[in-house]
Amino acid sequence: MNVSSTQDYYKIRWIGGHDLCARRQLAVYATVHTDPPACEISELYLKDLQTDQETFLTEGRDPQFSPDGSSILFSRDSQLYLFRLEDQTAVKLTSMRYGARNAVWSPAGDRIAFLSDVRLDCDPSLLDRELTPDEAAQDRKKEIEHPYVTFSDYGYKSDADGGFSVGTCTTLWSMALRDLHPVLLSDGDREHVMPVFTPDGNNILFVSNRCHPREESIAMDLFSVPAGGGPIKKLTKDCWIAFYPAPFQPLVTPDGKTAVFGALSPSLKSGMPLTRLFKTELPSLSGDDSACPCPSQDTDGSGEGSTENTSGTPAVSLWPDDAPCHEATCFLYNCENMGGQRSAAAISHDGRYLYFISGWKGASNIYRASLDAPHIEAVTEEAAAWRSVRRSGELYLLSRGDFTSVPQLYLATEAMMNGTEPFAPKKLTDLNPWFQGLLVKPQELWADTLDGESRIQGFVFPPQGMEKGRKYPAVVYIHGGPTPFMGCALTYEHQCILGAGMGLIIMNFRGTSGYGEAHASMKRAYDGSAMTDILQFTREAAETFDWIDKDRLGVTGGSYGGYMTNWICGHSRVFKAAVTQRSISNELIQYASSDMAGSSREYADFSDFMLEKLKTSPVSYAENIDIPFLILHGMNDMRCPVEHAHQLFTAVKETHPDSPVRMILFPGMTHSFPMEGPMDLRIAHYDAMIGWFRKYL
Repeated sequence: MNVSSTQDYYKIRWIGGHDLCARRQLAVYATVHTDPPACEISELYLKDLQTDQETFLTEGRDPQFSPDGSSILFSRDSQLYLFRLEDQTAVKLTSMRYGARNAVWSPAGDRIAFLSDVRLDCDPSLLDRELTPDEAAQDRKKEIEHPYVTFSDYGYKSDADGGFSVGTCTTLWSMALRDLHPVLLSDGDREHVMPVFTPDGNNILFVSNRCHPREESIAMDLFSVPAGGGPIKKLTKDCWIAFYPAPFQPLVTPDGKTAVFGALSPSLKSGMPLTRLFKTELPSLSGDDSACPCPSQDTDGSGEGSTENTSGTPAVSLWPDDAPCHEATCFLYNCENMGGQRSAAAISHDGRYLYFISGWKGASNIYRASLDAPHIEAVTEEAAAWRSVRRSGELYLLSRGDFTSVPQLYLATEAMMNGTEPFAPKKLTDLNPWFQGLLVKPQELWADTLDGESRIQGFVFPPQGMEKGRKYPAVVYIHGGPTPFMGCALTYEHQCILGAGMGLIIMNFRGTSGYGEAHASMKRAYDGSAMTDILQFTREAAETFDWIDKDRLGVTGGSYGGYMTNWICGHSRVFKAAVTQRSISNELIQYASSDMAGSSREYADFSDFMLEKLKTSPVSYAENIDIPFLILHGMNDMRCPVEHAHQLFTAVKETHPDSPVRMILFPGMTHSFPMEGPMDLRIAHYDAMIGWFRKYL
């Protein structure tokens, strides 16, 4: 019988970055696959929307048509290239020392803006010159031989960097195509991200934390800067532009008068704020009559850059009380993405609507928001995962996946999007036809919480090739976050569990987004409510589906899911075996070694803080973990540092010397592993987890 296995990862083709040119009736997209053992290949294809003919162009990522459709901007080997359709040639545009990414076109097609992650100790005159092999070797040698590092402020750790992040930042650049001379637009040592040109091409809007203390890393504002360089102006206040955990690319209406964006309330006191839609009228960006001075760069050692108009403009909410979704972003946990930029929002051709993707009750659907007054309607309403929205003229390139398909491309018209015609987009791609008949869909299940305050939605997958009347083990997979949600999307790792003869149970306990503000309470994720929800849902699933053997249940999860796996195994006897992934096990000032923020300020005494955290640390209850227990962790994880794996392994092993306990560490891997990383190591990780459950369930 043909079933899913981890080696299938070498067969899967993913859609990467993609774009549309309505003028020429063309679409371009990247397909991504991996050749053994870990060679990731991204190829660009051109599709004629009238004939459906597809043409291979070149290797590359994140393609974008020029405004006239004559050429395609793309990235390769961390640099930017231009592919000319007329003569089918690719020309290298940048030679940035630390690479170039996230490029955008100016409306006239005469200029591009892009980002570069740079080292601050580098001579600025060298940033636009590519590293020679000798210089690269010297940099590596310098990192190894550096005798010590010194810190005097927070924010010096970064999981994205796999270690210390001192001396790096994301910079904003602009380059005219007539001379290919990059111009640095940003200053200071903060992050500058998500650029977009104004329709006249004279200015670039971008998002940055340049005016906030380093510990407020997610506190982002909207700024503008002349496209060729000049003074930076702050445009917003009293809100944080959404960048983490789910980014929302700011957009500008076609008339250039209004910026539209997703933003958060500027506080983390009650947990992660909701992302809602806002707009702000753009002032005249050519003059300086509204500008006021700001401390110049490094005058106080803060590293903040020079900014005009620090007051900003209050944003106007576009979010109605009766919105059919809960927030303006989609924080979907179980949707694999092999890279590539995704546009999750677009403004209509006439500037009347914003189309965006929101996660609500397990689905990721497209919604339509009026830009005149707060009013939102659903464009799609289905058990699916819509993942991107890109517009060109009156055509839209969308991507959609579900439980048995990675996202594929679809073509829709303006009339479909605004509701004047039925929504019936044309499917453009089908990269994995071999999925058909192999992959298993789940059954939806809802369970009331024991305290009656909420309802838990989840999905129960039977094993592939299940025989009627037979009992099977099942694995409860707890999502991370806890803010993301498990939704109507494909994670092939889950199908591999089903192919190994086990069922799968996933659910969205309290602390999860997409079910209302009360359900998403961060407090509920840690006060015992989430654990009770998980156990209650597991019991309901075992009672509802007679193929589940309640005596052969396993539990696993990563990040918060790993923390909860640790906690639930120390506080219940429901599960027969467990696998914890990239988890927190010891809460004792754990943020000191993590890149996450934290504080003891709410406690009267520091010793009270430490004692309280000892009570909430899973490692304190290691003596109760008396089942086969596997620990998987990346050694360069700075979100949940590997010390937590060492401590938990030692504690469980010491208290249960005769119980099966194993720890597997993956060199060089950060917190994003195994959802990202070399494919051979990802497969080894999946195989270790599945093998553990097959052995002990």
